[in-house]
Amino acid sequence: MEKLRTDRRGYLGPFPNYSQPEEVGIFSLTQDGFFSDGRNLKYYVEPADRQHVHLDLNHGFPQKLVDWNDEGGDLDHILKWIVEAQRVNPSLLSGVDFVTLRGHLSKVTCTPYKRGWKLAVTKFNGTWYISHVHEQWHENRQGNYWGHKMEQYLTADKARGEPNTDAMVDLNEAFYTVVTSRLNAHSLLFSAEVDARLPDDTLPPPARYVEIKTNKTPCTQNEERNFYRKLQTCWVQSYLVGVPEIVFGFRDNKGVVRSVESFRTRDIPGKVEYGSDWKASVCMNFCDNFLSFVKRCATEDDARVVYLFQPDAQGVTCEVHRGRGSPHTFLPDWYIAAVCR
Repeated sequence: MEKLRTDRRGYLGPFPNYSQPEEVGIFSLTQDGFFSDGRNLKYYVEPADRQHVHLDLNHGFPQKLVDWNDEGGDLDHILKWIVEAQRVNPSLLSGVDFVTLRGHLSKVTCTPYKRGWKLAVTKFNGTWYISHVHEQWHENRQGNYWGHKMEQYLTADKARGEPNTDAMVDLNEAFYTVVTSRLNAHSLLFSAEVDARLPDDTLPPPARYVEIKTNKTPCTQNEERNFYRKLQTCWVQSYLVGVPEIVFGFRDNKGVVRSVESFRTRDIPGKVEYGSDWKASVCMNFCDNFLSFVKRCATEDDARVVYLFQPDAQGVTCEVHRGRGSPHTFLPDWYIAAVCR
């Protein structure tokens, strides 16, 4: 069977055409479930002095941590949004090639430099749905808390409000944008979690959104290399959804953020390509080729047929699983019934 090569030298061509992502919807997740609105959208709060902050990411841990409790499939939330949105716009999926999550596209896009994923694809009503294959992994509860606590320190519930740093850090609370875009011949519809928005109402979404990260302050050459690798991944995440700014909180070994710095998404390739073999064009060219590969392999239009894609040393492989008994089927019955009406 055909394999898709992953050797980065094969993707050194010009940067492919990627259209500016357009927001077509939003939704929020809470302890009470899914809501097609922006109730969990936070506003970014600029620190008074970026070079001199003291943000203890351990504050409240673990007493104020509320762990994830969602047991649904990874696409369930965007599928719920699609079902609701189709009541207003029945032709929503007309011409859409792929429905997925930003996180899955990010994994694929980084493949020439970083592997370790397994994705499931089903073609249904002319659209390819990309999900992940659940595998056991070690959960870093403190790391999860640190990331969300950083967001809490730099966000408020209303424009020009004050952060509530004594609130619970609830991993179930989130706000998502749903965007459409096009990568060469492939039309995409996907959701992405949004950390915060700028208070400037003149900026349209997703240009008003901000990504918030934390990282140990690089003190050695190796730590600096690791940070640039993380910056590469952050570029992919933000570029795919059209988020123009990434705010980093730089912390010490004890989890106390001492400084805050912003990176413009468009400037990151110039920062990290110098002196390294990483190229943004290689990432996007691979993603384009992977989507073409999916179209060639996943040809049966059937909600109960699943194609599994995974990279190995020689390239990305594809294997097919058919039938109701397959453990890899992921499109829920309620979605199939709703879309088939």
